[in-house]
Amino acid sequence: MARIQPVLTKTESDLVDQVAQLTQSKRTDVIKNALAVYHWFVRNAVTGARVIARKPTGEEVELETPELVSLEAKGQRLSPKELGLLAKKLANAKNPAEASRLRESITRGFYGI
Repeated sequence: MARIQPVLTKTESDLVDQVAQLTQSKRTDVIKNALAVYHWFVRNAVTGARVIARKPTGEEVELETPELVSLEAKGQRLSPKELGLLAKKLANAKNPAEASRLRESITRGFYGI
């Protein structure tokens, strides 16, 4: 059975190394733990639990879990035409918050999440 290795950027790889050194564990354990946390987060978001996220600025925001439930239930990718319309809106967005929201919508629509 072939092993699947995650594709990590140099920064991500360095971070995994730092966490492994701090926790005195193997790199694979660090990645497994990160995936377990991700799984917990998705499970709580999908079931409608209250999920608080901290932005890099330190601001805490509550994620809109009903919206995530709706998105997960659909599990459908956006068509190229729909993605194109979002991309045009993104190109014309003047507000950074709106641009960020559109960027996220494009990513979610592309992957169907």
